[in-house]
Amino acid sequence: MFSTGHHRILSVLSRSGPQSRTDLARILNLSKASVTALVRELIEQNILDERERVFGFGRPAVMLGLRQDAASFIGISLQADPAHIVLTDPHGKVHRQFTMPLVTDVEACLAAMAGAVQDIRDAYPDTIGALAGIGVVIAGIVSGNSQICLASATLGWTDVDIGPRLAEMTGLPVFVENDANALIIGEQLFGNSGELDDFSLVFVSEGIGGAHIINRHLHRGHHGGAGEISHSPIAIDLEALPCRCGNRGCLETVAALPAILGAARRSGLPGDIGQIVELATEGQPEALAILHRAGTALGVSLSQVIQFIDPLRIVVRLDPHLVESVFARALKQAVEAHVLRRESYQTELVLGPLYPNDFATGAASLAAQHFLFGNTSL
Repeated sequence: MFSTGHHRILSVLSRSGPQSRTDLARILNLSKASVTALVRELIEQNILDERERVFGFGRPAVMLGLRQDAASFIGISLQADPAHIVLTDPHGKVHRQFTMPLVTDVEACLAAMAGAVQDIRDAYPDTIGALAGIGVVIAGIVSGNSQICLASATLGWTDVDIGPRLAEMTGLPVFVENDANALIIGEQLFGNSGELDDFSLVFVSEGIGGAHIINRHLHRGHHGGAGEISHSPIAIDLEALPCRCGNRGCLETVAALPAILGAARRSGLPGDIGQIVELATEGQPEALAILHRAGTALGVSLSQVIQFIDPLRIVVRLDPHLVESVFARALKQAVEAHVLRRESYQTELVLGPLYPNDFATGAASLAAQHFLFGNTSL
């Protein structure tokens, strides 16, 4: 649909907001005539529009911006049950959202996703543009071309060509990614870290996931498993809890939400994270110990990420109850205690809430990324 020149203009406007033709020519090192021609084509396709005039010396500059109704994207999260589905615009704003039961049978899951896409088409809002693509998020390992689920313990899938098959069923391009990678791409496109060349993201949910942006590119690793800290060992004694991966002492067995809730139940506490945090705030000893242990374990793992990768920032997405809790304080203390001190700088640690829809919004950002940037670099 777009040439490399079109994608370069869209990438600048997506990252930096409205710009004049003169600004675009300077930023992209293109001639004013080339930019004018490319912009004209994007305006004719209802992708860009002209906005306010900026007055200065000489002729006033007309600012150009990406239209909200330029396109829309569907995000489907198969990360947990229920599956979450959203419809977003090119700025990452959610216009529709709903859930459906998570189906693990491949054929039934494909049919359910195709049906959800059709439901959205049947009740499509007229305030945003035509559908330009679908993103699908799974908990597992995805091929480098974002088409095949190589392995997912949650879904029980191995080598499932979910992208091509859903694309055939819907007539739309489909991009598949694991949960952490989708979250970090969404953060890069629409979050507060998009201006950074290097940053990492870790989330704590039913499991724990991690991902890294290095030199503005998603770092996958040779086998696609880069960033997977959930199964890194945090305890090596034989008494450590068994993990679903078959090993013992994985970070997930201490710091993931099911591990925290399980420890609470074994101590006779409520199996609800909000109540556990409230009890810890009131000074209840078992609740304090559980959250402190979990936060410390995650903090130690994050300190290893900092020592190995040295990102400018680590974004940590947590259950909203945990963001200002004992868990968070223990996490920060563990990072500070275990990271080599540098006089000139430290990796910034940013904690924020993780909501169920965030994985689906991250999924939609996969399709938005392709629409905005094509094969060009972010």
